[in-house]
Amino acid sequence: MKEIFVIYHFQSSPVQEDYQTASYKMIYAFDQEEMIKSDMLLELLKAYPDSNYQDKSFLNLDDLKAFAMRLGEELTADQVRLISVQDFNIGIDGAKDFRSFQQIFGQFGEVLINQQLTKKKGIFSKLFS
Repeated sequence: MKEIFVIYHFQSSPVQEDYQTASYKMIYAFDQEEMIKSDMLLELLKAYPDSNYQDKSFLNLDDLKAFAMRLGEELTADQVRLISVQDFNIGIDGAKDFRSFQQIFGQFGEVLINQQLTKKKGIFSKLFS
């Protein structure tokens, strides 16, 4: 099963004089093997008019989720796991090895299932996988 991890950070400006709109910034995007190429991320981000594609940030969590699903579809991943940077840090601190690292991240974040792949699987592929 191919899984993509998207690590994000909620950012807002606490000082009213320097007011900026709160946003959800994508920090990392990777799968089990490697980081996802930045140029691919930027191309996909351009399709989201409310996003700041240079900063990789979104105005709301729903837009980030929609982008994550699109990324999963492009890379034919079974699922995308959105993890906040706080949960990511907890996972890093609590992991003793790679296996425990994967188990910890199974507990954190939100899993988005790629419905495109689920629909394409026939009855025989479900039986034999």
